[in-house]
Amino acid sequence: MKISNFKFVILLAIVTLAAVLRFYKLGSNPPGLYWDEAAFGYDAYSLLETARDHHGQFLPLFFESFGDWKMPVYFYLLVPSVKVFGLNEFAVRFPSAFFATLTVIIFFFLIKELTRNVNLSLISTLFLAISPWHIQFSRGGFESTAGLFFVVSGTYLFLILVDRQKTRPSSAFFLPAIAFASAGLFTLSMYSYHAYRIFTPLLIISLVFIYFKEIRVNVMKLILPVILSIILLLPLLMFTFSPSGRARAISQSVFNKDKYEKTRVYYDLNSKRPLRFLAKYWSIPLNYAYLTLGNYLDHFSPIFLFYRGDQIGRHSQVDMGEIYLFDGILLIAALFVLKRLNEKSLKIMLSWLILAPVPAMIVNPTPHAYRTLQMSIPLAFFVGLGAYWIFSNKKLLIIKILLVFVIFYSFLTYLHLLFVHYPKKFAADWQDGYREMVKEVQKYQGKFNKVYVTNASQVPYIYLLFYQKYDPKKFIAEKGTSDSFDKYVFVSDNVNLYDKGEILYVAPSWMKVDGTWLAAVNDSAGRHIYSLWEIDGKN
Repeated sequence: MKISNFKFVILLAIVTLAAVLRFYKLGSNPPGLYWDEAAFGYDAYSLLETARDHHGQFLPLFFESFGDWKMPVYFYLLVPSVKVFGLNEFAVRFPSAFFATLTVIIFFFLIKELTRNVNLSLISTLFLAISPWHIQFSRGGFESTAGLFFVVSGTYLFLILVDRQKTRPSSAFFLPAIAFASAGLFTLSMYSYHAYRIFTPLLIISLVFIYFKEIRVNVMKLILPVILSIILLLPLLMFTFSPSGRARAISQSVFNKDKYEKTRVYYDLNSKRPLRFLAKYWSIPLNYAYLTLGNYLDHFSPIFLFYRGDQIGRHSQVDMGEIYLFDGILLIAALFVLKRLNEKSLKIMLSWLILAPVPAMIVNPTPHAYRTLQMSIPLAFFVGLGAYWIFSNKKLLIIKILLVFVIFYSFLTYLHLLFVHYPKKFAADWQDGYREMVKEVQKYQGKFNKVYVTNASQVPYIYLLFYQKYDPKKFIAEKGTSDSFDKYVFVSDNVNLYDKGEILYVAPSWMKVDGTWLAAVNDSAGRHIYSLWEIDGKN
């Protein structure tokens, strides 16, 4: 189905809007740089300079980061970004914003392939372009954004594959290439972020069931791509079941026997008759089923979706839901036209929506917008479907006018939150102020042999590496760690520094220090976070 010139211009305008919302002030909003972003950037810089991460591992497949292990794709995507833009906030966030914008484009073609309806595809794409959920993670160095692009692209190519083999036998020559590309993109998604290790296989299984007849006829063409994907996924499978791969999942898992016992005792002590007898039947499997089901359903809560969102400041605006309040009206409207969709389109989007929260149901905290970013895709589609039904109805004129006003007002309100309030309100969530701290340290450190930095706010070492563009060859050679490198030592707040000679001490703003005050460090909102002191200790 060809796109008319007029509708192509509309698509171009939507994509431009999506790009502006994701790239405008990208280097300064969010303010600061979250420590995972700093680690991404410095590891990419280290790879660029040494072909090793800053821990000294040669071209690692999995990256150690603050006691956790991260998937490799985003690190390697950052290497050309750091090469082109330098080691800075914009470079760290560029791949996320770039692939998020590409996702908006691919999403249009995915919906067009599913529905054969260009107008519906355009409307759905518009709602993804302005989705607060998708924008939020597009503007930070988040792995999931790139992973979502690979999932959407892999699904689109899969649909192209099953469609072309039915309607265009003459294109059979290109089908193996499409199959390999689809399988490769799905594989890349699983190497992008932990959640896709669960979501992507489940989505693929759903696609296989939905298109079982088409796949069965052409199964021989899919054998090699599947075998190649399995081979490529073997390191990921080995990592998943290794102690390192299970460490984070275990630390945040809902499957905790101690918590179960406390819950059982609490229920036994506080429940009233005739319900108290149920305590003896509150088994471990029942408790785990209750917790996982609750975690799963949390992601469909109206409070999460429309009112408060994820309460982690990096994950949402907090003062509004993960999607707009008017989206709820359009989702209800979509219910009236579900039957008009072709069966497979409906099955795919419903499967996607149902499976999206699964990676977040066995871990805490919940609801968790980052682990369930993939929900933004079917939600944008169903919101678009509801809007399409309303605006294609020849009656409902007053409702259309009111709805346009509400959508426009809600969008402007969101922009005000995003670009005016958010940078001030959530500066601390992004560790804002560390760049300023490093600048102040650079001013004074020349006359000191040692610089002691409080470790109160966690991992300050990565910011001294990042903002000074510290030579990774030197850091690796001197076997630097998060506790010390070069002249820098990272200490707890109550350590005694007064017998260590003349030192520069970076202390938290609230700490009283017996020394000479040198400078204050403020974040971009003017909050005092650090003070620099000169301590004249014993020699």
